Amino acid sequence: MVKTILLTSAIFWVLAGSCVAAEDGFESTSGGITESLLSPDKKEPAAGPAGKGGWEPINQGKAPAGKTQAIKTRSIKVLKKEKGVETWETVKAPEKRTGGFVNLKIEFDVNSYSIRPQSFKLLRELGKALSDPRLRERIIVINGHTDSDGKEKYNVRLSLNRAGAVKQYLVDHFHISPDRLKVVGYGESMPLKPNTSKVNKQLNRRVEIVAEKGAGKTKK
Repeated sequence: MVKTILLTSAIFWVLAGSCVAAEDGFESTSGGITESLLSPDKKEPAAGPAGKGGWEPINQGKAPAGKTQAIKTRSIKVLKKEKGVETWETVKAPEKRTGGFVNLKIEFDVNSYSIRPQSFKLLRELGKALSDPRLRERIIVINGHTDSDGKEKYNVRLSLNRAGAVKQYLVDHFHISPDRLKVVGYGESMPLKPNTSKVNKQLNRRVEIVAEKGAGKTKK
């Protein structure tokens, strides 16, 4: 009887954990990652409060009855790196991302961009997903995100370096062309949840993968 109760409780917590991950948009399998990157209707949960600046409504696309659809965006300063050159750029980030994207719980050492060994399995799943024939012609953007601990500018650079570590793993282990992979550091500017608890901060420390249309080619 006791064993039955313990087993039932364990199953409940596993399922509960899976539901939380699904609600926050995280994936852990190559199949789930592939489908998320290919899905045009997937929407990211609204970002939490994020420092300076408010969300500005802009008109984009068409809504029912011929009305324009208001999408909230905010100007964010990000750090990009392409062919070894770092560039600061101001982008219009949407409150809710749509289209092909997925959040991954890739863990790093504290204040470091060294990937923890327990995340290699997830990176292998990502590599398999990006090797799918349906994604081979897509440009993949790797966005790094942090929690709010530390200085803002430091977090932006840290998030860029973490995105770069993911890119290097994919290039080294899956022979994906580096020209197909772009990296961007967002720092603490786009949290999924308010940075008010350890659990929320862990969710905000993430790597986001976005699939863009373009001529992406893998190395032979």
